[in-house]
Amino acid sequence: MNRPVYIGRRALLCARGDSPAAVAAALWAGQCSAGRRRLGARQFPYFALTGAETDWLRRAEGFVGQIAGQLGPLPAQTPLFVASSSFQIGHFEQLGPPFDLPPASASFTPLIAQWLGLDGPRYSFSNACIAGFSAIDAARTLIAGGLIDDAVVLGCELANASTLAGFASMELLSAEAARPFDAGRDGLVLGEALAAVHLSAEPADWRIAGLRTGLDGHSTTGPDPDGGRIAAVAVDCLNEAKMQAADIELVKLQAAGSPGTDLAEANALRRVFGQAMPPLLSFKAALGHTLGASGIAELAALLACLDADRLPATAGFARVDPEIALAPMVAPSTAHVERALLNLIGFGGGLASLIVARRP
Repeated sequence: MNRPVYIGRRALLCARGDSPAAVAAALWAGQCSAGRRRLGARQFPYFALTGAETDWLRRAEGFVGQIAGQLGPLPAQTPLFVASSSFQIGHFEQLGPPFDLPPASASFTPLIAQWLGLDGPRYSFSNACIAGFSAIDAARTLIAGGLIDDAVVLGCELANASTLAGFASMELLSAEAARPFDAGRDGLVLGEALAAVHLSAEPADWRIAGLRTGLDGHSTTGPDPDGGRIAAVAVDCLNEAKMQAADIELVKLQAAGSPGTDLAEANALRRVFGQAMPPLLSFKAALGHTLGASGIAELAALLACLDADRLPATAGFARVDPEIALAPMVAPSTAHVERALLNLIGFGGGLASLIVARRP
């Protein structure tokens, strides 16, 4: 059995809004402002969720409750797939040592399930920035094979000092702003997000046409600059979808403003599309890089933009880098898109490409 898998209901909370439609409207309006987060004597731009709650766990519960409200009623036995880079490390920081790891980290997924009112099978994914697509891949494989009929895939990335300190210690963060593909790009800007998609064998407006993951062992912090492995994963995804490169009408970039990773992705795109480059779009200068939640958050945001036929400009881009020699969209567009490719490139070498297509 190899059933089609559809993307039904979606939910999203991030710095730009409290629903996929609200986020899409904010992106269309060009909103991209970020706050600041202090780390010792330094401050970094940061895309935080709003809310007055200071207890980390209660704050998380409140956000998950909002996601549940956006998704609507679900059968209690619905399987849950959770993707995160940090799970509840912020809660551990607030409690202080001693930490009970890793068993305590694994306990966060059952807690999320409880908040969602779900008591079915639960799975956790934490392979850095591609965790969201890995979780989607696992869920859609089980649905396609007839082992389950639907699933909720949820991405969660909430503020904590450990993540910020880790990226800052490696000098991977920008002090000012994310600049995807820009000549002046100098690092990432992190952010918070919770997002979810309901996958099902029941037909919906969008289906997963292809999804492939891979690994680039060039280094622990970035892919091979030539982009060969990134391109290979994208081509595998096209082959699964039974599409040609020319069928893709939009690419949602990974591009987060990282000097090396942005270059590698641009080189990969040239390998895949040659001179017939489709429009390119990055969300990370407006939403922040939400790490393990980014795949699901950006998928939910993109589908909301596509549903409205309103593609926003890429925030943070001003000057073409001669080495990259590509520019993302700099003006909004009302183009109608039937097929889009989404890229993820993760810390530690994880790679993922996902193709979504409208149901005929």
